[in-house]
Amino acid sequence: MRCAAHIINLIVQEGVKDASISVDRVRGAVRYIRASPSRLFKFNHRAEEEMVGTKAHLCLDVPTRWNSTYMMLNVAEKYECVFEAYVHDDHNFFLNLSAGYGVPICDDWENVRRVTKVLEPFHELTLKVSGSLHVIFNTFFEVVTDVHCLIDGCKHCGDLDIMSMASKMNDKYKKYWGDSKVMNLLIYLAVIFDTRCKIDFLAFGVNLLFPTIADDIIRMVNRELHYLFDEYSVIIEGNHHMNVEFESNFPTRAPSSSENEIDQLKPKIGLVMQQYMKKKQRVGLESKSELDRYLGEYCENNSDSFDLLLWWKVNSPRFPIVAQMARDVLSVPISTVASESAFSTSGRVLDEALVCTQDWLRRSKDPINLEEYVEELQNIDDELSVLSTVFEEDEA
Repeated sequence: MRCAAHIINLIVQEGVKDASISVDRVRGAVRYIRASPSRLFKFNHRAEEEMVGTKAHLCLDVPTRWNSTYMMLNVAEKYECVFEAYVHDDHNFFLNLSAGYGVPICDDWENVRRVTKVLEPFHELTLKVSGSLHVIFNTFFEVVTDVHCLIDGCKHCGDLDIMSMASKMNDKYKKYWGDSKVMNLLIYLAVIFDTRCKIDFLAFGVNLLFPTIADDIIRMVNRELHYLFDEYSVIIEGNHHMNVEFESNFPTRAPSSSENEIDQLKPKIGLVMQQYMKKKQRVGLESKSELDRYLGEYCENNSDSFDLLLWWKVNSPRFPIVAQMARDVLSVPISTVASESAFSTSGRVLDEALVCTQDWLRRSKDPINLEEYVEELQNIDDELSVLSTVFEEDEA
């Protein structure tokens, strides 16, 4: 199973790389400013004079960083007035950009805002599948359907540039997620083990993605789900019988003679009704398997505070076999972002000991804000650039 974050990145990059010349112009302007500490200082000083309502730092997109183009455009468009004023502060700015794609103008900034609006939900989806503090495999199918809907909406928005982007993104989407045969069965099972979704949401989503074969897919998933349940039942019940036989070797206290006498003195009334109720209860339980009882219950309400793993922990006594299945399926990773970013920061590979130390110092229960770390790394880059300039001047 390929990394979901990488696939989303490939889909977005396919649409952005030829999206508009406006993106290239903004990229050229950002590259020029960030190429020199003195330019960056002058730019920030102008931003203070213009009283820009943001403290975000300019960042340049790179092919290997997820969401980099969105983050670059999202920050740059907030400094539109600063870029316009900077033309008068640095004449080389106009000459340098004119040799390439040109200086961004009002229409370019408007185009950038439109492109940023399209990329924003993809940015959110990338963050969603890159989480490391909670289970995310159950969201994979929802992400696939969301990407499908986003691209479909862009294809019919009426904006020719956005429609062109959507067409290229759709081609890449079909390559990875457009064929039902390449969809891993575990993706469907993870939806079923999400107590807020189960079969009903899966059927709705499959019908959206593959309407002509949706019924066949649901039947296949249902069949494989019960096969898997039978396999788990054999293993878990086999282990249970071994534990029972082990415990049976220990002596148990036999009822005393006085207890037997008390049982014999109890009135033997209502025996038929008691036997009938026990048989009815036993037949009702035997008619439905544990899996069918789980699927037959109402779905949980969806809320931000809902903890899926906690729900399974609390309800595992009621569904011991299904809970074991859910634990194994939901533990499947869908993204390599967390593991890769742990040993790669701004393109530099760090020593493992330093990475571990950094992780201990920053240990927190709060979700990680990727943009916060990108800005911090950019500050470090700027400081290093200034220091290197000072050293070069001293050596000269």
